[in-house]
Amino acid sequence: MAISDTERLKAWVRAGGRCEFCGNYLLEGKLTYKDFTLGELAHIVGRDVAPGSPRGMDPLPEDKRDLADNLMLLCRGEHNEIDRRGSLDLMTVERLRAIKREREAWIRRMTGLSPQNGTAVIRLIGPVRGYEVELTKPTAAEAVIRSEERFPDFPLSLHGDGFEIDLRNVIGEEEGEPAYWEQCKRQIDRILEHRLAEALREDAVHHVSAFGFARLPLLVYFGSRLDDTFAVTIYQRHRSTEAWNWPDTPAPSTSFTTTPPRNLPQGAEEGVLVLNVSGSIQADELPEHLKELPRWVINPAGKVPSVDVIDSLETLSEFTNSLRSMLSSLEAQHKHMQTLHVLAAAPVSAAVALGRVHDAHVHPKMAIYDRTDGRYTVALEIS
Repeated sequence: MAISDTERLKAWVRAGGRCEFCGNYLLEGKLTYKDFTLGELAHIVGRDVAPGSPRGMDPLPEDKRDLADNLMLLCRGEHNEIDRRGSLDLMTVERLRAIKREREAWIRRMTGLSPQNGTAVIRLIGPVRGYEVELTKPTAAEAVIRSEERFPDFPLSLHGDGFEIDLRNVIGEEEGEPAYWEQCKRQIDRILEHRLAEALREDAVHHVSAFGFARLPLLVYFGSRLDDTFAVTIYQRHRSTEAWNWPDTPAPSTSFTTTPPRNLPQGAEEGVLVLNVSGSIQADELPEHLKELPRWVINPAGKVPSVDVIDSLETLSEFTNSLRSMLSSLEAQHKHMQTLHVLAAAPVSAAVALGRVHDAHVHPKMAIYDRTDGRYTVALEIS
């Protein structure tokens, strides 16, 4: 019995015209770019109930084997491979059904999103002590769709990669020399103060999804260049799941407490802000010239600082509100404050949020510290 036109159409539409393994578009040639039907419909459970039919001895009734639910749209080579005898122990009925189910559910979500509900994806990619993580375009797109059901857009790029700030080839990351920080700042400015600013002027961007992996001072600087003239959702890689999307069912949000200095002399021109979010910075770890300055400390309320304290957008909002409140009190009560020295043990989202909250017009200049070889030194200043 041949596959009916109706079931064939269902299978193609559900797969979005792409291979359900590699994602190749199967309605256009790669060499000539002419219209071709290059995909093949592969049976999950073989058409015949016979030992020689791949996975054919499964109990699925014969009258259901040519239906779209039992078909996968694949490239020719992959169709051939999953049916080879040597791969049948791996390409089982259960595994193929799971791949098909997840792929087609993703395509349905993706095609159900409105371009009017779009977001421009910005990725800051750099090493941390020589270590890198995956932050590809598909990774970011999936996180946006799962977290906010927005349409991820990657504008202004020949390859459709969007706003990508690649710091991986900047020399001197592990040493953290001044030249390293300055070169990274220029890279960030080149994308955000030129390409993003141009897109904003042309009214091409209304919402931004910000992803980052880099040394903490650079994350703060990155956030400082994402101003309040447009909406931003900040993402981070979660250590517990190794995923970038915010959880679908987050735990109750965590609040944060701010401990102000005990004695704040009138007219103090310098202060210290310590963020104990993903870890704790003790008083005796501060550089000598900071130990006698008035100090504010922000901690998670009722929790020990850890890498996954900020596990939801709601908790990130609580942290952001604590920062805003602390900076507002400086603005209102300590107008002589010129410099705020910032030492932070914080995840990506908190570092970016700090940069966004800081307003150079009303808040003190921030000196962002980096820890190298057990010592805290100023990496860069934000004013």
